[in-house]
Amino acid sequence: MLYKRRVQFYETDSQGIVHHSNYPRYFEESRGELLRSLGMPYSYLRTLGYEVVLVELYCQFKKPCFYDEVLDIYVNLSELNKYFFSFSYQVMVESESRVFGKTKHALLKDGKMISIGGQIKDVLERAARSRP
Repeated sequence: MLYKRRVQFYETDSQGIVHHSNYPRYFEESRGELLRSLGMPYSYLRTLGYEVVLVELYCQFKKPCFYDEVLDIYVNLSELNKYFFSFSYQVMVESESRVFGKTKHALLKDGKMISIGGQIKDVLERAARSRP
């Protein structure tokens, strides 16, 4: 899925370069939109008593992003097993790769990690099939 956003001034350092701490936020925004597009936004998961927790985060900076650039963030489900699911992210500016990232997640219910099944597994499998 493609998620577009423009870099805001407050996200940059004094040289106008996106501060590294913003990329996990960009990943979260794009991941949230992917789940929303599949009919399962975080708000819905929370009403069912689930929490999606981050267990790993990886970010590779190839080239900086700058104030006012439009970022094309491609997000895809890259892994799904009984307990974990992972997403990959490619941040592009005008077809130039700038940043690559990965996140790994688990589901909690009542504070305990649970296996991924039922409707949630179905939605995640649909996300995996919808890769470009």
